[in-house]
Amino acid sequence: MKWTTSVACLLLGVGVSIVSQADQARPPQDYVMAVAGGKYALVMLAERSPGLLDPGSPDDVGIVEKKSEIRARYPQSGLYAGDSKTPLWTFSWYAFTVHPSSDGDHLVRMGPWASSVDQLALAFYSRGELIKEYRIRDLVVDADKLKRTVSHFFWVAEQGLDDRRKRFHVKTTDGQEYTFSILTGLPID
Repeated sequence: MKWTTSVACLLLGVGVSIVSQADQARPPQDYVMAVAGGKYALVMLAERSPGLLDPGSPDDVGIVEKKSEIRARYPQSGLYAGDSKTPLWTFSWYAFTVHPSSDGDHLVRMGPWASSVDQLALAFYSRGELIKEYRIRDLVVDADKLKRTVSHFFWVAEQGLDDRRKRFHVKTTDGQEYTFSILTGLPID
């Protein structure tokens, strides 16, 4: 009986450990994204700073994965033309998901893996400067329909940039659909 109880406790502990690790946000890491068929390079350098994610929240994993080959070439996060080492424009935030336009001017930034409806949902930028931003609470009507994990939730069902028409579309998990102009960040009816 004692052995069975010990094995059950061990298995329960392993199961809880696996579940808690599976629900942890991945650490930010440096990356480079080709834009407009390689005409531009969008560079995202991960930094651990108070405004990076949400300090103290489940997203604050305390780790940053820096890639020396990227940092040796690019000094800052931003958009670079071709092989240039000088940015056309820069920004001081980090995002796992961005949608840069092929015009080299506009960008849609998605917020982090959500743990609060007060977090950033999406933001629109022109040449690195914020045009307009939305919180999750601005776009989700029925929070009961969010897809939840142990410590986070998913609010996006679909997202996509229509580069030719300069529009960004997002559908929420509660069925709301929005189309925005990437030039203004405002909804298009």
